[in-house]
Amino acid sequence: MPTIRVCLQWTAVVFNTITLIIGILAALAGVYELDRYDEGSAEHLQKFVQLGMAGTLILAAFIGCLGAFLGSIKVLVVHLTLLGILIVSHIWKLSHYNENKQLDATEVYVMALWMEELVHQGAIQQLQREFECCGNKGFGDYTSLNIKVPSSCFHTRDGLHALHPYAEGCMAAVKRAFLQIYRYEKWAHCGLIGYELVGIILGITLCCQLTNKTRRYAY
Repeated sequence: MPTIRVCLQWTAVVFNTITLIIGILAALAGVYELDRYDEGSAEHLQKFVQLGMAGTLILAAFIGCLGAFLGSIKVLVVHLTLLGILIVSHIWKLSHYNENKQLDATEVYVMALWMEELVHQGAIQQLQREFECCGNKGFGDYTSLNIKVPSSCFHTRDGLHALHPYAEGCMAAVKRAFLQIYRYEKWAHCGLIGYELVGIILGITLCCQLTNKTRRYAY
């Protein structure tokens, strides 16, 4: 029935509009995390892979909207192909999931900032404010070297500093936070596989409806 076909077309348009938003958010998240790793490192390259996947998702969503709106089977086939490529990419990412490797990369990142802090005061202060931590292993890293504990090590409210600095070191705090984000990314990949499978089913169903329409006109 034409009514079913039209409903499927508009459902596909709405679905791919949501997919477009998800792709844009994924791209923004990738850009935000890109600065956290050294250029040329494996983790830095992984973020470029994530950006590539987000770009492919945006492209697939745009092509899906166009194919559904125009009722073009050829355009929808390109859309389905891109979704299939994305599912393979998600499976590849999940197969390389390694929490120990992530923790090692985070340790290198924090240690590099701390070493820079010892040479140029202020290098780690933004990290200390963001994660409410102090020094590498604790504020004792400053006091043991006869360095004044910076204001970024103290909780600040209405311009007033707390009496005592943050007890937790940045190594532990950042490792915990980054690992949590890494685990969220794992579940995001799993969720996107399911979401993209729904998109493939919807696209195939719409293609079948459009094929039936073409056959009826042929008769």
